[in-house]
Amino acid sequence: MTSIEHFDFDLLNNSYYENITSIINITSNIIFSDKNDLNWPILTLSILVVTGTLGNLLVCVSIILDKQLQTVTNWFLFSLAIADCLVSLIVLPLSIIKDFQGSWQLPIIFCNLFVFFDVLLCTTSIWHLTVLSI
Repeated sequence: MTSIEHFDFDLLNNSYYENITSIINITSNIIFSDKNDLNWPILTLSILVVTGTLGNLLVCVSIILDKQLQTVTNWFLFSLAIADCLVSLIVLPLSIIKDFQGSWQLPIIFCNLFVFFDVLLCTTSIWHLTVLSI
């Protein structure tokens, strides 16, 4: 394998074009990662989003359908499940996108909405847990 340690760019003697042709003619044994590899962190977080959403929806459906579960405390749990379901549906997917792209690549309106919903919904969940603990 050949490595290039020094690259000259000289406009006067046209060495730039000579260097480019020598770079193009170099062959190497570099092995690049296959794009078809499974990305485990994204898969794990996606499973977390799906299970979080389905689990919270099951809590909501069970409280609505079963009359014995319709108590004051369970309505607080219902409200907590709605807030957590929205975190799973809105905040987590945008957070996954941001984290794995390295920076925010979506339009700025989504950034503002992400911050708004992140603060609103997570604070709502915290306040629900606080009320339930009293």
